[in-house]
Amino acid sequence: MKKYLLVAFLLANATTCFAQSTLEKVGKVSLGLQGAEFSYELPLGKSFLLESAAALGVGMNTDSGGSTYSFYLLDPVPAISTELRWIYNREKREVKEKNNANNAGNYVGLQTKYSFGNNNSLALNKVLLTDIHWGLQRSLGTKFTFNTNVGLGYMYDFDTTYGSIAPVLRVKFGYRLF
Repeated sequence: MKKYLLVAFLLANATTCFAQSTLEKVGKVSLGLQGAEFSYELPLGKSFLLESAAALGVGMNTDSGGSTYSFYLLDPVPAISTELRWIYNREKREVKEKNNANNAGNYVGLQTKYSFGNNNSLALNKVLLTDIHWGLQRSLGTKFTFNTNVGLGYMYDFDTTYGSIAPVLRVKFGYRLF
């Protein structure tokens, strides 16, 4: 009987470790389609999260022909971004005993990204991109994360003074530092 109680106790604690009901402060480095970044996720209540990031990677520009994303590995473009996320399925994931560590969940986000531009190799301008997107973040073990989102935004180019609607697709893998 004691063995059954011990096994039941251990199983109950194991599921508690995976089912995390509150969002947590997370600092991480990520690598993905848009380059490398350092970010910090700050909880704003039970289901809202503010992520601020500094990145090196994709450059952007927009002109009369539309928006362009360009990535030149040897000459990345610096950028900063802030994203507000509403994570809408945490409770459902908790009930199903899914892993909620590292702020895992499906979300709707609003992001503003400023690219500082770089005219060394390609004509990549100073651009502000504001987008709304749907995405998901999943925990891969205790330290790694997978994050992807898709959406639509408005890109304004400060150098050409053009603006245009731009598609958004992000895929990145992260490593939790703290």
